[in-house]
Amino acid sequence: MNYDNATLADKLHAMSELLNDVKKAVTLRAQESELIIDEQVITYCAQLGQKLNQRRKELDIDLATLELQTGVSASTLKRLFKDPEQVKFGTVLRVAEALGVKLCAAV
Repeated sequence: MNYDNATLADKLHAMSELLNDVKKAVTLRAQESELIIDEQVITYCAQLGQKLNQRRKELDIDLATLELQTGVSASTLKRLFKDPEQVKFGTVLRVAEALGVKLCAAV
Protein backbone atom coordinates (compact mmCIF):
# COMPACT_ATOMS: atom_id res chain seq x y z
CA MET A 1 0.00 0.00 0.00
CA ASN A 2 2.90 2.33 0.72
CA TYR A 3 4.23 1.53 -2.77
CA ASP A 4 0.93 2.60 -4.35
CA ASN A 5 1.04 5.96 -2.55
CA ALA A 6 4.60 6.54 -3.72
CA THR A 7 3.66 5.65 -7.31
CA LEU A 8 0.64 7.92 -7.18
CA ALA A 9 2.72 10.75 -5.75
CA ASP A 10 5.31 10.27 -8.51
CA LYS A 11 2.61 10.33 -11.16
CA LEU A 12 1.06 13.48 -9.68
CA HIS A 13 4.46 15.15 -9.56
CA ALA A 14 5.15 14.21 -13.19
CA MET A 15 1.74 15.53 -14.25
CA SER A 16 2.37 18.75 -12.35
CA GLU A 17 5.68 19.22 -14.18
CA LEU A 18 3.99 18.54 -17.52
CA LEU A 19 1.26 21.04 -16.71
CA ASN A 20 3.86 23.67 -15.85
CA ASP A 21 5.63 22.99 -19.15
CA VAL A 22 2.33 23.43 -21.01
CA LYS A 23 1.64 26.69 -19.17
CA LYS A 24 5.09 28.00 -20.11
CA ALA A 25 4.58 26.99 -23.75
CA VAL A 26 1.16 28.67 -23.89
CA THR A 27 2.54 31.86 -22.34
CA LEU A 28 5.45 31.91 -24.78
CA ARG A 29 3.11 31.36 -27.74
CA ALA A 30 0.83 34.17 -26.57
CA GLN A 31 3.80 36.52 -26.32
CA GLU A 32 4.95 35.54 -29.82
CA SER A 33 1.44 36.11 -31.17
CA GLU A 34 1.32 39.56 -29.59
CA LEU A 35 4.61 40.46 -31.28
CA ILE A 36 3.30 39.30 -34.65
CA ILE A 37 0.12 41.31 -34.19
CA ASP A 38 2.07 44.38 -33.09
CA GLU A 39 4.08 44.19 -36.33
CA GLN A 40 0.85 44.27 -38.32
CA VAL A 41 -0.78 47.19 -36.53
CA ILE A 42 -1.46 50.12 -38.82
CA THR A 43 -1.06 53.46 -37.09
CA TYR A 44 -1.75 55.83 -39.98
CA CYS A 45 -3.89 55.63 -43.10
CA ALA A 46 -1.15 55.75 -45.74
CA GLN A 47 0.44 52.71 -44.10
CA LEU A 48 -2.63 50.66 -45.06
CA GLY A 49 -2.17 51.62 -48.69
CA GLN A 50 1.49 50.68 -48.52
CA LYS A 51 0.70 47.29 -46.99
CA LEU A 52 -1.92 46.57 -49.65
CA ASN A 53 0.48 47.54 -52.41
CA GLN A 54 3.22 45.41 -50.82
CA ARG A 55 0.83 42.45 -50.76
CA ARG A 56 -0.07 43.04 -54.42
CA LYS A 57 3.61 42.92 -55.31
CA GLU A 58 4.20 39.80 -53.20
CA LEU A 59 1.43 38.11 -55.16
CA ASP A 60 2.95 39.40 -58.41
CA ILE A 61 -0.34 40.99 -59.50
CA ASP A 62 -0.06 43.95 -61.84
CA LEU A 63 -2.47 46.88 -61.66
CA ALA A 64 -4.34 45.84 -64.80
CA THR A 65 -5.05 42.38 -63.37
CA LEU A 66 -6.14 43.80 -60.03
CA GLU A 67 -8.38 46.24 -61.90
CA LEU A 68 -10.07 43.31 -63.65
CA GLN A 69 -10.41 41.36 -60.40
CA THR A 70 -11.91 44.20 -58.39
CA GLY A 71 -13.60 46.49 -60.89
CA VAL A 72 -11.54 49.34 -59.43
CA SER A 73 -9.76 51.50 -61.99
CA ALA A 74 -5.97 51.55 -62.09
CA SER A 75 -5.95 55.27 -61.25
CA THR A 76 -8.08 54.63 -58.16
CA LEU A 77 -5.82 51.75 -57.17
CA LYS A 78 -2.80 54.06 -57.40
CA ARG A 79 -4.57 56.62 -55.21
CA LEU A 80 -5.54 53.90 -52.73
CA PHE A 81 -1.95 52.65 -52.48
CA LYS A 82 -0.69 56.19 -51.96
CA ASP A 83 -3.38 57.39 -49.55
CA PRO A 84 -6.47 55.27 -48.82
CA GLU A 85 -8.30 58.32 -47.48
CA GLN A 86 -8.72 59.40 -51.10
CA VAL A 87 -11.03 56.47 -51.92
CA LYS A 88 -14.24 55.04 -50.50
CA PHE A 89 -13.86 52.54 -47.69
CA GLY A 90 -15.85 49.98 -49.66
CA THR A 91 -13.20 50.18 -52.36
CA VAL A 92 -10.47 49.57 -49.80
CA LEU A 93 -12.36 46.52 -48.54
CA ARG A 94 -12.85 45.17 -52.05
CA VAL A 95 -9.15 45.48 -52.87
CA ALA A 96 -8.09 44.03 -49.52
CA GLU A 97 -10.35 41.04 -50.06
CA ALA A 98 -8.99 40.47 -53.57
CA LEU A 99 -5.46 40.51 -52.14
CA GLY A 100 -6.36 38.12 -49.32
CA VAL A 101 -5.81 40.79 -46.66
CA LYS A 102 -8.17 40.67 -43.70
CA LEU A 103 -8.97 43.92 -41.99
CA CYS A 104 -9.93 43.47 -38.38
CA ALA A 105 -10.49 45.60 -35.34
CA ALA A 106 -8.83 44.71 -32.08
CA VAL A 107 -9.95 46.46 -28.95
